[in-house]
Amino acid sequence: MSTAVLSERLAHTRQALRQLVLGSANVPQQCVIGIRDPQSEVSVWLEGAGTPIDVTHNNVMVGASPLAIGIGLGKTEGQAARKSRLSLKFREMKGERRLLGEICLRITETMAIGDEQLCVFETRGCRNYCVPRVRLWIRNMHHAYRKWQSERRSAVTASQILTSELRSVFTFYICPRPVVLVSVLHQGAGNIFPMDLIGPVGTRHFALALHNTSGPLRLMEQSRRIAVSSVPIEHSSHAFELGKNHNARDLDFGDLSFPTIPSPTFGIPVPPFSLRTREMQIETVRTLRSHTLFIATVVRDEFRNEAMQMFQIHGFYQAWRQRQSESA
Repeated sequence: MSTAVLSERLAHTRQALRQLVLGSANVPQQCVIGIRDPQSEVSVWLEGAGTPIDVTHNNVMVGASPLAIGIGLGKTEGQAARKSRLSLKFREMKGERRLLGEICLRITETMAIGDEQLCVFETRGCRNYCVPRVRLWIRNMHHAYRKWQSERRSAVTASQILTSELRSVFTFYICPRPVVLVSVLHQGAGNIFPMDLIGPVGTRHFALALHNTSGPLRLMEQSRRIAVSSVPIEHSSHAFELGKNHNARDLDFGDLSFPTIPSPTFGIPVPPFSLRTREMQIETVRTLRSHTLFIATVVRDEFRNEAMQMFQIHGFYQAWRQRQSESA
């Protein structure tokens, strides 16, 4: 038997063993799906401070190291949250309303946003019910080992998210998260880049979180004006293509692979294929360790189309969705 044939057979054997132990060998960290906005698959509830609070469309990840989750609450609810052991629970929005996951929370600070409060929480552990417990434990051990190998080989000692917090991220992305394109323009310099750390955190306010090393950060701080464009699923390739712009301070909009049009109020370049364009005024800028948090209000909200929008979910939840579809 030749060396090439033997190597091929060993590779097939390793792949078969991997699939036997870990389940599907192709469960990615992130999956892109097309659904309508607002998503109607998963409800998110804040529990532990009296009557459960529906925060399905009122929660956003605002930091990664340590992992931080922002939730907009009324003042009375915010005061109750300070005294309680809270959890964020993810359930089917329809059907049997099964519990899909939960994240234990500890409040770290609150910020006034108009008549409401943005409460920032750190995570204290999680449970993910989209994958059988034994298989989830094996996958977590496998991921921790691969992470240890990667860190051991790397000469860079930059701060990284802890494995325990990463599991909470996986659970957080049970709820589909919209991917948008953020455009900013200031004194002739501009940028357009994708984001999913963005969402409403109250009746009037949005939160956006950018890594402190992100190129467009200073433009957003200086301009205080942005345009947020929803991405139709058929244009998701543009969102991936623009990911590199997180490393750029500014760019020439004429070099993009698609044309742009000016937003109605601020005149910021936005893609003509946007399903919905929100122009926002940034009111507050706050540094939270790994990320900078922007609190903004909507100045103009323009609907253009109700087609399927680009969302991201974790592979565990996608595998769960597929199992439900196959059993239906």
